[in-house]
Amino acid sequence: FEVECKDEHPLISFEVANVGGRAGAAVPQLYVGFPSLRPAVRQLRGFQKVEIPKGEKAAVAFRLSKPDWSFFDEEEQKWTSAGDLGEKITVSIGTSSADLVWHHTLPEACTRDKDSAEVVA
Repeated sequence: FEVECKDEHPLISFEVANVGGRAGAAVPQLYVGFPSLRPAVRQLRGFQKVEIPKGEKAAVAFRLSKPDWSFFDEEEQKWTSAGDLGEKITVSIGTSSADLVWHHTLPEACTRDKDSAEVVA
């Protein structure tokens, strides 16, 4: 698994292997979670069906952007980026929400607007 940050657009890439005796397909799913998403723990932000010959691997990549870690703030009545609030944003990958095999917290540089001011209490 690899996470590459280019501005506020992280690229999540990995390989899926077919260890079976026949050609097949896999549908990896990508979920994003952050504290302001509550009561939900995470939300589905992408999936990709890949055909894989027996004994082979297939490359899969997901590009994320600010809407993927934004939520509607009821008090402010506007869309807000969890990254701009300094929240930890976790990316998870698996075959379903019940079978997540990889988790990674995105670096703050990937999720925070360069123009957003740092909050000091």
